[in-house]
Amino acid sequence: MTFVIMKHIKKYSKRHLDDSFFELFKPEGKFHEITTIVKEDPYLNFEMRGNSVEIYYRGGKLLSISNLEEICGLDPKYSPLPIPQPELRNVQDYINNAKHIIDKYESTVKNHLGEKEIQQRVVYENNLSVNAQDTDYFIVDTEWANPRGRADIMAFRWLRPSPLRRTNEVQLTMIEVKQGTKSFKGNAGLQKHITDFELLSKDSKEMQEVAEDMLEILIQKNELGFIKGLDKYLKDKKKPSINPIVDFVFLLANYHPYSKILAQTAMTLPPSSKFYISSFTGYGLYHDFVKTKAEMVSMFPELFR
Repeated sequence: MTFVIMKHIKKYSKRHLDDSFFELFKPEGKFHEITTIVKEDPYLNFEMRGNSVEIYYRGGKLLSISNLEEICGLDPKYSPLPIPQPELRNVQDYINNAKHIIDKYESTVKNHLGEKEIQQRVVYENNLSVNAQDTDYFIVDTEWANPRGRADIMAFRWLRPSPLRRTNEVQLTMIEVKQGTKSFKGNAGLQKHITDFELLSKDSKEMQEVAEDMLEILIQKNELGFIKGLDKYLKDKKKPSINPIVDFVFLLANYHPYSKILAQTAMTLPPSSKFYISSFTGYGLYHDFVKTKAEMVSMFPELFR
């Protein structure tokens, strides 16, 4: 997550869909077939961008639909040959072909979707898999960005005082995904992310606006069927209250346990910095598996030597 803090910043652009655009993806709507295709394919992801909807495959953008009802397809970089543009009458065939083109590009030209592909697996495991109703988080957005900054994953932790029931309060959680050891280097180190988050979160009014926008997306995605088991928590379709504290957690994937990079880069992190640890291998997110740096040092001293 890289934030750019500026003195003169334009108004935050909401990412949930307005009512008329949203209706197009519901049953009887013009683009409902696309909604159905995405729900039936665990490797596709449906994201809202305010004036457009983006469909991702393995973390790469497969197609987009604008609020002007225009459909755009793959970036030409994925293929040396012209790629037919998607149309509603052939959208399933287009998606099948586009997925193959992305697969081929990733295996023969450039493997560049690693972290984004992990983000998409996190979305599926916590929103739609057989385990989705049991995890502590619902994923709202990926590749979130506003004029102040970015986050790999935006999620709501649905608070519960015990494993048996949930309250009617949610907490926005911003997640930074890092894969392997190379991602720790350069200008996107762990300390930079912590510093940028602290600067952003100081503006409580803006963070409240962001959280409310994300909650609208959560409700819209649930209505379209992209989040399993949420209905029973939205009692009488009443919106949950939002905890004013925004959380920030690192998700380190496929980190080499013999590397010294984590120990080196974590030296300057405050002890309260948070990390997800694996839930017995997998991408289901549970709050009990969020550990502070201090706890991580105690649990895995060999990683921090």
